[in-house]
Amino acid sequence: MGMDKQTVRTLNRLIDMKVDTEKKLTALTIQDILSMQGVTVSEIHIITELQDAVKKHKVISYLGQGTDDLPKETEKEDEFYGQEGENY
Repeated sequence: MGMDKQTVRTLNRLIDMKVDTEKKLTALTIQDILSMQGVTVSEIHIITELQDAVKKHKVISYLGQGTDDLPKETEKEDEFYGQEGENY
């Protein structure tokens, strides 16, 4: 699943404003965001969520709307490596 259109527009708007690095993004204060001409509540929400994602080192997860829930592969590993305590 990709990014929604509003997120892409907000990112483009930030980049146009020269907010093009994680450091610049996290340095934005709420006053900076509110002073953006024509900023919407939705954009404010996206910007603050993106700031949180940067701080948590989860930018790709945020942008891709993904999670770290991976399928459990221990059964395959056990099959390949043998059960725990099994003699080789």
